Amino acid sequence: MTRSLNQQRYKILGGPGCGKTTEILQTIKKFFKEGIPPEQLLMVGFAKATVDNLKKRCIDELNFSSEESESIKTIHKYCKDKLPVDAQCVFSSSAKKEFKNKIKTDPKNWTMLDDANYTATTSEADMALWNEQEDKKIGTIFALIGHARHEMKKSIEEVLNFSDTTRHFQYLRLLRSEIRYTYSNYIKFKEQNRVIDFEDMLEKALKPDIEFPSYEVVMVDEAQDLSKLEWKVISKLGIKTKKLFLVGDDDQAIFGWKGSNPKIFRTWPCSKENKKFLEKTYRLPKKVYDLAQKIITQIPIKNRLGNKYNCDKEDGIVSSISLLDELNSIINPDSEAFFMARTTVKCRDFAIYLKERGIIWKEKNKNVINIGPFQSSFPKAVGEVIKSWDMLQKGMGIHGTYLAKLAEELKPGLIKHGMKQVLTDRNLWPNEFTDKNITYTFKEIQEKFKVLADIKKEWNEVFYFTTKRKKTRRQPKALYEDDDDFNNYLKDAWNNDNTLEKANIYISTIHGLKGMESDNVILSNDWGIACLRNYNSGLSSEEEEEIRCCYVGITRTKKALHIYDPILQGKTNTFPLIGPTYGYI
Repeated sequence: MTRSLNQQRYKILGGPGCGKTTEILQTIKKFFKEGIPPEQLLMVGFAKATVDNLKKRCIDELNFSSEESESIKTIHKYCKDKLPVDAQCVFSSSAKKEFKNKIKTDPKNWTMLDDANYTATTSEADMALWNEQEDKKIGTIFALIGHARHEMKKSIEEVLNFSDTTRHFQYLRLLRSEIRYTYSNYIKFKEQNRVIDFEDMLEKALKPDIEFPSYEVVMVDEAQDLSKLEWKVISKLGIKTKKLFLVGDDDQAIFGWKGSNPKIFRTWPCSKENKKFLEKTYRLPKKVYDLAQKIITQIPIKNRLGNKYNCDKEDGIVSSISLLDELNSIINPDSEAFFMARTTVKCRDFAIYLKERGIIWKEKNKNVINIGPFQSSFPKAVGEVIKSWDMLQKGMGIHGTYLAKLAEELKPGLIKHGMKQVLTDRNLWPNEFTDKNITYTFKEIQEKFKVLADIKKEWNEVFYFTTKRKKTRRQPKALYEDDDDFNNYLKDAWNNDNTLEKANIYISTIHGLKGMESDNVILSNDWGIACLRNYNSGLSSEEEEEIRCCYVGITRTKKALHIYDPILQGKTNTFPLIGPTYGYI
């Protein structure tokens, strides 16, 4: 019986750029030719970016309909969709704000959510995320709670015991009383308001009364990043699945801090004949490939599947820079590049460099698990105001809602006293503002709403934008000195690219760009004191996690890798495997 089960379990193993996604698509195509209908095939992934990429390629290359592409889901969405409809409301950002307010008061007096802006939602896109930068100590507490729950430690006492035994440095300063108070009241809050978080989706789907349908084929992408809790879901799926494919690369397992366990992927039963190694990288230049092999083999082979792949591409570039200005001949408004660091804090140098050059980049919200879409450094709202102004200059009309946005950003003195509030306060809006069939030309705006701006002037002479990313006493290391600095950046960026679309430049942690690739990668070797401490902790699991992070970082490039060594700025937390003495040049 065991042998029969193993023969139905497959592993597809491939290094960076070896074509794992292409292999998945070819496998799906083969099953379709054999007559397996789309509804009998399920694909689940760890990250939303992975799932979105799979969906797009299935639509583009396999002619999936939008309905058929819905069989490709993150593991969390799959589980949530199996819950009763009345149990699918999520712990949203609005709920998080309310919880943070309530946690400071006596929980005995709590009532249902009373935030006037709160509305129940079942969308994962609205899920609240915790991070230490925004949420301070409570963010660290929730990182611990999430880690414990992914290790199958669900009760308050189990979480406390996990806290006592874990040696992860960031949890050492947390008190048992703080963890107990926060977690117990978090449970109470969710029960009162009937909302669920990411871990609840998984835990509730594992209950016996929730049934998973049977499938001919289930494919699990990025399997190396799954936690014990997520593997429980895969096990439940496997009970009614004829063919279960695990796709991944244990050398790229970098989510140990949230409980992922690559050992489970390595040891999951699978007969030798059902393992397929993808033998060639189509991404890495030879010099980067050689450095990657030198780094990843620092992990003992007993702790790896030993994934081997070849490289026959040109040498490419591996270089070291001490000043970002050395990149001026490479990085332009229309360049393709990843600026990467081990931690969010260490990305700051990159943002300052691009800001000073007036170059647009994309980045993620700074949350602990780096999920969510990338956002432009040139805010969407600013772009909409500029576009509306351009339309007015061309004699076209704009809708009332866009007029309200313009009025909000007008410089002082360019609209008569009292009219700005009429235009920006929804409660005072004329009824026709929400009518999509009604538009206003600039002449009509001048006459009806007393706008005094000169339509012949450039947008930067008429509007003044504000940002939350300016320096204050509470955030002395914010990106912009003040609003003037922000507006100067917007003007420079617009002058460099008035389409706002040339940029293909990303700033992110290594985790945020996993699964992606670029012609140029700039990777900081300043690992930060915390992550460097992990590497030097003496714990093989912590050390190997940092080695894999480094490996993932350098293998994002298709052409050139530039190691940024900010030693001239007095930085000393150099990761040794890409430090100046390691001999990678």
